[in-house]
Amino acid sequence: MPLTTPAIADEPKFKILFGATALQLSATSNSCSLHLPMPVLHGRLQESWHCREGNPVWENEMLLMESGNQLFGAIIIHTPERLEKTINAVYSQVLQACSLRQMHLHRVWNYVPRINESDHELERYRQFNIGRWMAFENHFGRDLRAHMPAASAVGVTGDHAIIFFIAGKTMPVYLENPSQVPAYHYPNEYGPKPPSFARGLLVQDPNVLIGYLSGTASIEGHQSIGEGDWHRQFRTTIHNMEIMMERMGMTEALRGKSHAAKAGIQIRDFKCYLRHPEAAPMIQEWLMEEFDIHESQITLLQADICRAELDIEIEAILTKCSKYTG
Repeated sequence: MPLTTPAIADEPKFKILFGATALQLSATSNSCSLHLPMPVLHGRLQESWHCREGNPVWENEMLLMESGNQLFGAIIIHTPERLEKTINAVYSQVLQACSLRQMHLHRVWNYVPRINESDHELERYRQFNIGRWMAFENHFGRDLRAHMPAASAVGVTGDHAIIFFIAGKTMPVYLENPSQVPAYHYPNEYGPKPPSFARGLLVQDPNVLIGYLSGTASIEGHQSIGEGDWHRQFRTTIHNMEIMMERMGMTEALRGKSHAAKAGIQIRDFKCYLRHPEAAPMIQEWLMEEFDIHESQITLLQADICRAELDIEIEAILTKCSKYTG
């Protein structure tokens, strides 16, 4: 089970370190580390994913750690030019690694260089979506929409794309938000190929239910809401989160510590990406008031959002000590 609690000494783990001075992917005898030069506005500088007897393995540029029924992996790839071919190749490699181990892709974090800039008259995020879609289509054929993971995609500086992912042998339950058009059904106005992700996923491990909430923003239907209005964007984003938490059977996670504890919810990990760092104190306060959570449970990172007109994106990971019966 992936955990973002403090790591146990000497236990194999895959570490993500934010606020790094340089981009780096490295391994020791029992751990992997991805150093991300993404500014931390508030919260933890490091996440640790426990891997239970896992051993780091390099497959070309991709660093993997397999742990029982789970696979953790990361890759850094140079992308100075158009993104389509490179992202297609990277995602094909990720999907192949999962397929060889008979695993399903559960959660992906995509860090896209200069995500909102245009290159040859096409936004780089839309180039990224073409490459990602092509990989899913080539791997799964016409059934590709039935295999899309929970995901987020935010911007980074420089000329390297970074992908970190979690896969597992458990077939997940894929969830969509009825108030939003599924991302993989977006109309052509959002690019030649739509984004390839589900709004959320549920994974039943032997002793715990894991809920992955994808990066969630101020979108109704398929349209952005509240351009230039941080409060309206926040309220719309929270509304979408509430819908998805209800679909996950984890609404108690949004009702305060005591309600979450009674429902058996052990982890409530909220990560918020902000385009403008000056919004951090306000967003932190709103999150603490909205969910009655401690500031230590919130991580705020500075990053461009995949839609240039939006400024806020929030994701979450939750676990619940009960079987999924939905």
